[in-house]
Amino acid sequence: MNSRAMSNVHQNEAPWAGCLAPHRAATLDAQATARWLLVGDGRVWATRTDVATQAEDHWLGAGESLALPPGSRWVLEGWPQASFSLVQQPPAQARQ
Repeated sequence: MNSRAMSNVHQNEAPWAGCLAPHRAATLDAQATARWLLVGDGRVWATRTDVATQAEDHWLGAGESLALPPGSRWVLEGWPQASFSLVQQPPAQARQ
């Protein structure tokens, strides 16, 4: 992850949307409930950082989603940039 420009995302409730500009990263603080990360445009590199042993990396493209377990903390970076949203209900394609 690019540590040159990192910001914490202080989302109190989903849904929440954001953009990741080139050379920028965002931290998603842990929440008590499950959330889903939805990528609108671009590509997102998502790294779970609360795991005690090894970071958990995921690459997501436009239209893809990732379940974020309760209590998990994540760092996101756009490649080269991306838009995303966080929701508290699984996206329609994940409910099937």
